[in-house]
Amino acid sequence: MSKKSKFILLIFGLAIFSYLVYDFGVANIVVNIKKLRWWFAADVGVWAVVYFCNAKAWFAILRDHVDGVSFPAVYKLTVTGFAINYITPFLNLGGEPYRVVELQKKAGTHRAVSSVILYNMVRMLSHFLFWFLAVLMMFLFFSPTGSFAVALIVVFLFVLGLFLLFLAGHKNGIFTLWFSWVDRHPFLQKLARPMEAKRQSLLIIDEHIRQLYNANRKTFYVAVGYELLARFISTFEFLFILVAIGFHPSYGEALYINAASSLIINVFFFMPFELGTREGGLFLVMQTIGYPPGIGIVIGLVNRLRELVWLFIGLTFMLRTGAPKEERSTLEMMEVHKKL
Repeated sequence: MSKKSKFILLIFGLAIFSYLVYDFGVANIVVNIKKLRWWFAADVGVWAVVYFCNAKAWFAILRDHVDGVSFPAVYKLTVTGFAINYITPFLNLGGEPYRVVELQKKAGTHRAVSSVILYNMVRMLSHFLFWFLAVLMMFLFFSPTGSFAVALIVVFLFVLGLFLLFLAGHKNGIFTLWFSWVDRHPFLQKLARPMEAKRQSLLIIDEHIRQLYNANRKTFYVAVGYELLARFISTFEFLFILVAIGFHPSYGEALYINAASSLIINVFFFMPFELGTREGGLFLVMQTIGYPPGIGIVIGLVNRLRELVWLFIGLTFMLRTGAPKEERSTLEMMEVHKKL
């Protein structure tokens, strides 16, 4: 993506965000956020547990790859990685090279990269399972009809296809699948040319990916289970916010809001800082279940405030664990890409 395209997306997202804020009213937003009080501390605490589950999922994977890495270290690295992702404007991937840099000191480049890729693949599988649940809940509890029902079926089939694709990646290796497609379709070879020189390294990483699913199935299920549990726990954030501003949602409604808004955000993953997509997605989701749509703007802003708190915590972890200076980190990350 060119710099011009990124800038256009940033302006577009900012415009949507500004319109939604204006439409709901700055005064309304301030009034509702003031109602949070100690509920905001509870919201921040929920994410301490969410990150605990994320770290447990990654730690389960790491134990099959790396010796001598403690869970507290993995927890700090998990929080720090997500914190760096928050401040990466495009694609939210800045934390992944940092995790690789920190892990390769104990595991070597290939194992460090494979564990980070594996964790993100497991994380995506849990997303898909969570979205399946959201669609099923809509049919079970809200009885959608007409075009909305058709849209939900399309979403279900689309997510099912992605789920099966990622499951095939776990079973056969994502790079093995990619190179097999390239070898069978010559028109793809131009696209694959930059990866061709790194084929051997990528296939070594694939071997570690296949090993988790094929030889360590229990670890695979444990990791997916922890990530799915993290989604259920994060639902309390939406429950707490709605209760704080005067509503009485059920856990099922909060679960649907969480899953549906997450799906919209991930569909528009290319939007910098999720500007417009998060608040706009919540605006639409709240409308589908009979809540004032403007409340979605308040929820989105509280989400961002909570992220800022954990951003500060994550960067503090990075400083206290003696992370390399920015210049050294950049050089090490470049070296990782060279080795792959």
